Amino acid sequence: MKRLALFVVALLLFVVIAFQGVSFVQERSQRQKLIAEQEIIEKPVVERPASRSSIATSTATSASDLRRDALNWDVPFTSQAPFGVWDELHGEACEEASVLMVIRYFAGKKFASVESADSALKHLVAANTALGFAVDDTAAEVITLLRSEDPSLSAVLLNNPSIDDLKSVLSKGSLVIVPAAGRQLHNPYYRQPGPLYHMLVLRGYTKDGYVLTNDPGTKNGEQYAYRWEVLLNAIHDWNGGDIENGQKVVVVVSK
Repeated sequence: MKRLALFVVALLLFVVIAFQGVSFVQERSQRQKLIAEQEIIEKPVVERPASRSSIATSTATSASDLRRDALNWDVPFTSQAPFGVWDELHGEACEEASVLMVIRYFAGKKFASVESADSALKHLVAANTALGFAVDDTAAEVITLLRSEDPSLSAVLLNNPSIDDLKSVLSKGSLVIVPAAGRQLHNPYYRQPGPLYHMLVLRGYTKDGYVLTNDPGTKNGEQYAYRWEVLLNAIHDWNGGDIENGQKVVVVVSK
């Protein structure tokens, strides 16, 4: 009888340990699944188109035909502070950096070096001053600066853009320069609390709800992914300092 009782106790202990082991394996498996899903969200997989011309010259009968599931134009990147020196000039040069990246893309030119990027950036800052513009440019002023540097480019304002609007123009081969209330972007790489006013370039989007940008506000800004909703909420043009009430407008640039 005593042996039977000991056997029953041992059997119960075995069942308890086995159940805990299964629970632990299931919990670990679920945790790894969640981690994997988070990595996919933080680092979305991007499908690159075969070539720029394959989309830029495509024809279709509707915006839905033009829009692709995912794309990522090969836009050269520079921070607005190429050497990482955030002095007064470079701290205010997001507009010039955005214009510079767009011009280089349509010209088919990369940045040969950090020195060349910084030199080109300073040239645009001087050009902006020569046009009589302040350090903070409106979307319309950005168009003037861009056309003065490369008259071959077409640039127009797009008011109150939707996600579909932006996907459509990107699918047609255009790039988009976005003025934004910088702190509403919640980019952890910004020097906190982030810029009141900012400008960045849209270069593509993913299948899973992200827009891909070249964000000159950080050295980590190349192909930086924002949720579409975050980006649209942050779009605001410069209006003398009341950024959060600035107009919802972007600049669409094409060749």
